[in-house]
Amino acid sequence: MFPTGFSVPYGDDYLRIEDLKATVLTPKPVLKPRDEVAIVAQSLESPIGTEDLGRLVSTKSKIALIVSDITRPCPTNKIAPIVISKLLSYGISKENIVIVFATGIHRPHTRDEWIKLLGSEIVNNFRILDHDCRDVNSLTYVGKTSRGTPVVINSSILNSDVKIAIANVDPHYFAGYSGGGKSILPGVSSYESIKENHRMMLLPGAELGRIEGNPVREDIEEAASMVGLDYIVNVVLSERKEILGCFSGHFIKAHREAVKMFNELYGVNVGRKFDIVIASPGGYPKDINLYQAHKALEVAFKCVRPGGVIILLAECREGIGESKTEELLYSNLTPEDVINFIKENFDLGYHKAYAIARIAAKARIVIVSNNIKESKLYEKVGNVEKAIKYAYDLIGDGDVLLLPYASSMIPKDLI
Repeated sequence: MFPTGFSVPYGDDYLRIEDLKATVLTPKPVLKPRDEVAIVAQSLESPIGTEDLGRLVSTKSKIALIVSDITRPCPTNKIAPIVISKLLSYGISKENIVIVFATGIHRPHTRDEWIKLLGSEIVNNFRILDHDCRDVNSLTYVGKTSRGTPVVINSSILNSDVKIAIANVDPHYFAGYSGGGKSILPGVSSYESIKENHRMMLLPGAELGRIEGNPVREDIEEAASMVGLDYIVNVVLSERKEILGCFSGHFIKAHREAVKMFNELYGVNVGRKFDIVIASPGGYPKDINLYQAHKALEVAFKCVRPGGVIILLAECREGIGESKTEELLYSNLTPEDVINFIKENFDLGYHKAYAIARIAAKARIVIVSNNIKESKLYEKVGNVEKAIKYAYDLIGDGDVLLLPYASSMIPKDLI
């Protein structure tokens, strides 16, 4: 309980909540990590499930380095220089290394964003591309997965001899977790490939924190195998985005070790369902738009009772973040209308609206943001005090749960 107040991440800052009685669940306290460079470097020296990187490449190898885009918290600017330095030490020339941002269906970056994500030295000295899922001239067909997903991939990836992906591991609401093969699908795949894979979110087993028996994750990993993802560097981060652990090697085996560490650090026992759940994604970039901040809604949804209230504290500086999601959220459709529409008309962007509608059909959603509009799927208020008053007016004197870093937590006893 905290009778005097609590600071909750919001954009690049914090929101202060005063005089609220609540149960607060946060990730386990972790010590400030030792040298983050050393953590990454040592991981590269001890790959999991595959040969040393030096044995996978030759001096003439063409390397594709796949990195996360601006919507992800992965500290690529800390990791990429170490990986690139390692590759150069093997005699690989700069001209034979291409860096591809795994944007999936997200927007392209500005040059300033490239510099923020990679550093000016890398941007000025290496070939860098933003993946474009709709540019048919930059894509190549590989085949189909056993579930029928067409595997159509960025040609720069396929034209490389060795494919390396850098990402962080976080919970994902229908792929189980981020990281691993997700750098390939959806990261550098075509729009149609991503759409068919994401359609499986409607199937049983596609849920937060689940890998085994998850049709989306299994389809992703089959596609990554078909493409030949050779090596990953996946990190687990603190809530301050510091590198706590790094797992390099085989895209499945190393990923599973990263997931294991994540669950040890961020798995929490909630104990019961609450009347009101207040959740922050964890600040920027996890609340860059509602498309990303929705992940915190999924965690909160696991913790709220049917008919309860979820208060999402998300700046959403870029608004909704996806045009088709925005189209449905700003329509006059009720949650039930949205669910039925998407089951008949599934498309990317719509899938996020489906996920939000599924929650809104069972709980009231209140979003604290000045950067989005009203919707029939949620209430929008300008500050946290009004949101809490609104929730109490609906519920009465209910129990409150506060999740300051909801996007980086797993309510392991409720999933």
